[in-house]
Amino acid sequence: MKDNVTTLQVLVSLLSTGVWIAYLHVFVASFKRQTRSSLLITRVGGRDLNGRCIVSNMGSEPAYLLDVLAEFQADQEVMTVSIVDRLELWDTSSDVSSGVSAVGPITSGSYVDIGRFEDFFNRARKKMGKPNVTEETQCLKLIAIAATSQARDLIAAYRNFEFKTVDKNGTVHVMPVEVEARQVKSRRKRKQLTALLQDLQNNETLSRDVIPEVGERSGWREGLRAAWHGVRGRDR
Repeated sequence: MKDNVTTLQVLVSLLSTGVWIAYLHVFVASFKRQTRSSLLITRVGGRDLNGRCIVSNMGSEPAYLLDVLAEFQADQEVMTVSIVDRLELWDTSSDVSSGVSAVGPITSGSYVDIGRFEDFFNRARKKMGKPNVTEETQCLKLIAIAATSQARDLIAAYRNFEFKTVDKNGTVHVMPVEVEARQVKSRRKRKQLTALLQDLQNNETLSRDVIPEVGERSGWREGLRAAWHGVRGRDR
């Protein structure tokens, strides 16, 4: 009889321990979900180059947008520049607080308008010194980088866009490759964001693909290549 009671007590203790472990797991998962930082990069207001791009903060705390990088990919060349400053307003505004840059805080659930996709090309022309950057670009990658009090390191998200000529008049549509922006989750990659920003401070343009430095190399390469060939196949 005593052996049965001892066995029952052990089973009850194990069951209670399992229940508490399950509760702890649910609590930790819920806490991580509530404190997780997330940035979205979205095309709004039309599909052509006049469509606008917004960066939204979907985290539970405010985020400070530090920079937005644009990577222009042509056949044999990749150029990365910062497009967070609204250079088209610099000649008409003398007040730096009047919206000449998108750098600044984004409250939880809010967004900041980065500008039109056509503006991105104009800003890149001024920095690259290449007047034909629009005609040569096949794909555009946008990388939003921000700082929060939740994360010890910087946070970032990136999204790819491709350009498709839809009529004989040369109308270009901006087509997102992914359903939503991909978050940079790796702590090692997030640490490299600081070095990337420092590199851009010293050089206005970078002649390289920066995604291997901050994102996942394999999935992006394969997905973008498949999407690009799919669009070319439909055009044929």
